[in-house]
Amino acid sequence: MNYLYYNNTKSFLEEYNKDFPDALANKYRELFHVSPGLYLYNSWKGSIAYLYNLITALNSKGIVLEYIIPAGGERADAIFVGNTVSPSLMIIEMKGWRTMEIVDDYSVIADNKKEVNPSYQVLNYSGKIKYSIEGIENFNINSMVILYNILNHNKSMDGIYSGNERELIIKELKKNLDPGFDPHSLTTFVNARYRQNINLFEAVRKYHLDIKNGAMKALASEGYGLYSEQLEPYLEIINNLLTGTPGNYIIHGGPGSGKSLIALNLLLRSSAMGKQSVLSYRNNRMVASLRKLLDSISTGMSTLIKYYSTGRPGNPGVAEDKFPVHYDIAIFDESQRMTVKNIKNAGKVADISVFFYDDSQILGTREQGTQSNFLKYLENPHEITLKGLYRNGNEYGEFVNKLLKGESTIYPEPYDLQYFPDIKCLINTLKTKIDLGKKSALVASFTEAKGNIHDINSQDNIRIGDRIPSGLNLYSGTGIAVRWLMDPKKEYAPFWVGGESNKLEKCASVYGAQGFEADYTGVIWGRDLVRRDNKWVLGDNCEDFEIKKLFFKGKNGDKTSYDTAIELLVNRYRILLTRGIYGTYIFCEDSETGEYLKRQCHMEMDLNDRSNSMDVQ
Repeated sequence: MNYLYYNNTKSFLEEYNKDFPDALANKYRELFHVSPGLYLYNSWKGSIAYLYNLITALNSKGIVLEYIIPAGGERADAIFVGNTVSPSLMIIEMKGWRTMEIVDDYSVIADNKKEVNPSYQVLNYSGKIKYSIEGIENFNINSMVILYNILNHNKSMDGIYSGNERELIIKELKKNLDPGFDPHSLTTFVNARYRQNINLFEAVRKYHLDIKNGAMKALASEGYGLYSEQLEPYLEIINNLLTGTPGNYIIHGGPGSGKSLIALNLLLRSSAMGKQSVLSYRNNRMVASLRKLLDSISTGMSTLIKYYSTGRPGNPGVAEDKFPVHYDIAIFDESQRMTVKNIKNAGKVADISVFFYDDSQILGTREQGTQSNFLKYLENPHEITLKGLYRNGNEYGEFVNKLLKGESTIYPEPYDLQYFPDIKCLINTLKTKIDLGKKSALVASFTEAKGNIHDINSQDNIRIGDRIPSGLNLYSGTGIAVRWLMDPKKEYAPFWVGGESNKLEKCASVYGAQGFEADYTGVIWGRDLVRRDNKWVLGDNCEDFEIKKLFFKGKNGDKTSYDTAIELLVNRYRILLTRGIYGTYIFCEDSETGEYLKRQCHMEMDLNDRSNSMDVQ
């Protein structure tokens, strides 16, 4: 369910009474498992009462209250559905502020507090709905802001109405919603599935000039604007760059929360401002891919991407001793992989240092980028948390977390999650998505084949095939051969940026998947983390060099090593399971674990029945 209430306005008028906010609160508890705060509850009382007075002057229309914007979690206060030449939406943002002064296109001072400009906010909602909702391409979409407690209207505020402009608001609503109402359009809208229009790399390539010029409104109208929680740190950091205010920012966010999107926005905007800027990683696959991306935009831009750790004293990374440059802004993505020494150096290498991290994605015991270490070793750190999971939705993110904790969970429709008992069926299903123009990729747990970077044709690089180095006899006779991606400089950029992942001839381990995304991913779940006696345990094979010693010690009775190995493996599977924007398809090499995954995902129906029952995106 992606709304708290929907019906036609005639029914709303009949149902509305003083207890209506209580009914919304009950829906809120049902959906989010927490009670709405007093501020939100009181805002419903004011905003819905105002909407009621508008509706009495309208003919029958559709109405949706507290509509959850796709993949984000922000909610549009009200959406009216009508029909002009085609089905029409009017998205309404209701604000109960008593005072508001516009600062710029993105910020206002409301009731003496800095807030996101509601005109940008509602424009962003419009773009997200237009480009992220399946099946409403022919809808006419408009928006407005109503400041229902403010009576003096500033005529320079386009699309923003004050509370005493009821007649103007009604006129605008009728213009965009009359003459009729088709109930089918309402149900089409509220039941439509989420789809992401383009992935991160494609968006940056397409909109890089807008990003560099700070034209965020253009991005928002095209469905790729920043949500409020993403926009606020971006604007604060850019403003501090302009004013020369130093600081350290630590920004936490889960998989797909927009960390890399904000990082690239900061990099392109700050460099266009003439500031000494750098975006750095430890991940050599990501460095190679981003360098290729930026050079495709403009020759020489790849110099903005650097390693923060090289391990080579003669050629140190940005966060290592004796790095020779001091920046205006240094941005560190995936900084959970930093050591304490990296953190200390990174906090001093720039006037403004920005750390994006997710400590649930720590991959090894040498990685120390945790909240406690950032707070301990950085001077005056500013903490920010990104709560949304925008790549594949909050519901799917919560599902993955519960699955990996071993908790009972519910299959997160409409996200396309499928379990396949047969690898050929999984690959053939990915091929149907590729035929529809979608980007697909195979990712796999680091088991069965250890890899050989020095010889790409080595038998050690065969992850799926008749002869696997570990001796696992699972794929014999399938005719399928899939090799590890190995060369960071030559293979990863073509795979993730150039679209070669669609060949389904190679797969990425967690090291080559972290930070990347595809429309659909096929996950090969290995024998390293398996389900036994209702808990996760270490299995029969692990080739991951970061875990192998822990794996060996843990299997021989060292409880600390055992627990650490389980924790790190869970982190790996969290990454692998959250690379897919639209869908994740799972094949498991351990049959008992596979049965558990099938039960947890509530995938008991026949695969053919399931495929036929799902709309093709």
